[in-house]
Amino acid sequence: MFRIYPAIDIRGGRCVRLHRGDYTAESMYFMDPLQAVREWVRRGASFLHVVDLDGAVEGRPVNSSLIRRMIEEAGIPLQVGGGIRELDHAREYLEAGAARVILGTRAILDPDFLVEAIALWGERILVSVDVGKEGKPSLRGWTETVSVDKGELLTTLREAGVTRMIHTNIWRDGTLEGYDPGPLEPFLDQGMKLIAAGGITTLRDLRLLKGLSARGVEGAIIGKALYEGSIHLEEALQLEILDDEAGEGT
Repeated sequence: MFRIYPAIDIRGGRCVRLHRGDYTAESMYFMDPLQAVREWVRRGASFLHVVDLDGAVEGRPVNSSLIRRMIEEAGIPLQVGGGIRELDHAREYLEAGAARVILGTRAILDPDFLVEAIALWGERILVSVDVGKEGKPSLRGWTETVSVDKGELLTTLREAGVTRMIHTNIWRDGTLEGYDPGPLEPFLDQGMKLIAAGGITTLRDLRLLKGLSARGVEGAIIGKALYEGSIHLEEALQLEILDDEAGEGT
């Protein structure tokens, strides 16, 4: 399969995009993120990617009430991340109707926590690996980096039972400079489903990623390119290939 995920990032209750993860370089697109939900659903999205940026920095869900309303209104599956560092955080979103929850900081720092989450919810758990300019994983809302060997990290994720992960190139994220597949390379052919993000700017970027489907890439998260119009969602959706599993929201 290959799926397109429109991104809705929330900060201060608004729908925003950051430039290279810089919280001082923010562009605001909707005062109410529910408007973004309605827009992308109206235009045919099959799945939405929602991140609580405030939660990612604070280490706990901050915009959870708003996100629950988004889940309820969307009528399509949502994967939700940002500040989910306790099992109860994940449980609350899943019980509210989220199709998947995204773990980042604690999943990387605490493999036992990740194992427990996957034991409870299986493929409804995603792990997000966000890498900066030097290729090091970024944590706590992209405000810190950690030196982790990629091979060791992949081994840890596999041993924990991770089947699906998000890989974000922070250095390209929000820049509209085009997608660089280089940082993704170590994560290909690892037996995990990959969703790519960070710098996707044109249909050519999407075709490149779709061409990596046989190596594990199953989707692309698009943010600023949709909001700025360098990619039109209707055209991107023509590249989607969905299977029976997609219809189950997993």
